[in-house]
Parts: sequence; C-alpha cells; structure tokens
Amino acid sequence: MSFRTISVALATVAVLAVSGIALHHLLEGLAWHDVKLAVRAIPSGAIAAAGILTAASYFILTGFDVLALRLVGRRVPYGTVALAAFTSYIFSHNFGFAALTGGAARYRIYGRHGVPLGDVGQIMIVAGVTFWLGAFLLLGLAFVILPDLPPVGDHAVPPAFQTATGLTALALLAGYMVALALLKGRAVRVWRWQIRLPTWRMAIAQFALGTLDLLTATAVLFVLLPAPDLALYPAVLVGYLLAIISSLLVHAPGGLGVFEVVMIAALPQVDRTALVAALLTFRLVYYLIPLAAGLLLFVGHEAIALRDARAAT
Repeated sequence: MSFRTISVALATVAVLAVSGIALHHLLEGLAWHDVKLAVRAIPSGAIAAAGILTAASYFILTGFDVLALRLVGRRVPYGTVALAAFTSYIFSHNFGFAALTGGAARYRIYGRHGVPLGDVGQIMIVAGVTFWLGAFLLLGLAFVILPDLPPVGDHAVPPAFQTATGLTALALLAGYMVALALLKGRAVRVWRWQIRLPTWRMAIAQFALGTLDLLTATAVLFVLLPAPDLALYPAVLVGYLLAIISSLLVHAPGGLGVFEVVMIAALPQVDRTALVAALLTFRLVYYLIPLAAGLLLFVGHEAIALRDARAAT
C-alpha cells in the first residue's frame, strides 16, 4: 500500500472523526424520539415525490456517460450505459473514492463491450468535469444573484466577498469556454494520457446536464422538508452544493457526517428536528435504496458475465 493511499485513508478517518464531533455538537439537546416522530410525519406524497426525483436524477447522470462516450468515440447500447453509469455513481456516492469504486464498476461493464481502460479513464474524467461545471456554475450564479444568503453556522460571509467569489467562478468558467472554442476539440497530453477536449458545444451540454442533475438532487431533499416554501429553495441549493462538494473533497463514504454537518449549519432557519428527519429520509431514498438496487444489478451483470465466460470455454 502506497504512502499516498495511507495518507488519504488517515485523512478521511480524521475528517470523519471531526465531522462526528461537530455533528454531535449540532445535535446536542435534540430528542431522537421527536426525530422519529418527525420522520413519520413526512407525508407519503413527499416521499413519493422524492422517489420520482431520485429516479430522474440518476437518469440525468446516465447522460454524463452518454456524452463522455461520444467524446471518446465509442458506441455502446444505452442499456449498458445506464447500467454502468447507475452502478458506478451509486457506488461512488455511498463508498467514496470514485476512481476506485465507480471506476471498477464502469470498467467491468464497459470492458465487456470493447471499451479499453484508457477510454474508461477518460469517461470518468469527462463525467467528473460535467459535475464540477454544473456545481461551479450554480454556486457562481447563486453568490452573485443571491447576496443575502443566510450565514453558514455562526460565520456570515460579507456580501461583497460573496459576490466577488461568484464573479470569479463565472469568469473562470467563461475562460474555460473561450479556451475550448480556440482549441476546437483537440487532444492534450496529461502525463502519459492523451485526453481529447470537448468542443464548446459539447461543454454547453455538460453545463446543462451538470446543473440539471444538481437542481434535481437538491429537490429530493427540498420536498422532504416541512411545508417546503419555494423561497427557501435557493438556500437549500447552496447548502446542498457546499455539502456535496465538501463530501467529495474529503472522500467521506456517502458524505457520512460531513454532508449532514454542512446542511444543518447552512439551514439555521429550518426547524432542526424536522431537518434531521428530512436528512435521514433523504439518505434512505437517494443513497441506500438505490445502493441496494445497484448491488443487485451489478451482481446480476457479473453472474451473466461469468456464465458467458464458462459457455465460451
């Protein structure tokens, strides 16, 4: 095991420990009996809506892979793309370390259709860039358009700094688009890898898919809140973006603890008991139920692959 792997693992454990302490502090004085009652009080219609939005979010995520396959010039049936995308995203969402967990699922499935390891790596890069483009576009717009966002915890961000941060993010994204327009889809070498850049038209599709997925995923949590008011959605969106980005940066499995800490700190105006109930239900609907389905689908795929391999010998 390399020093880098050990360092990342230790850092992840440390972050989870700190998140656990912070979560304990934020939930101090909360009665778990009240949380259970709040979970039961979530309307069945809201849970059904969350389920539909979850399905929509994962459907949009398959578009990330469709776009990436088009960029690397590989034709794969959509059913296979959907299986590879869904299992890889659900594994990386729940277990963290996307390059290892999601990458392994993609390679096992795409490999059977003649997609080499190098192209699988590029597919992962394109999909990852699609997410980050959507995240930074939404954050940049929110920081510019909504200067009166509530403070995260006890720390209020000066509106001028928030606006400057948003404008910087948008300027960087604009610079990225200009660079793509000038490079016209050429390939660039990164270490030993030859990576083909998207055209500016394809980048627009990335922006659209990335933002649509994040807006939909945020809506899953939003509909689970008590009497959700559309005026609250922007704050929920910014909190969700900060929470999911924090979870990805620290490789916390499923963002466990990290996601909840950021969301609770970002939504002080929401009743804490109801918010914790919504977060628990969100984790069940958006993470755990799809994980069970993804595991069944992946095991089924591997069983069929094993059967075919035996039949060929």
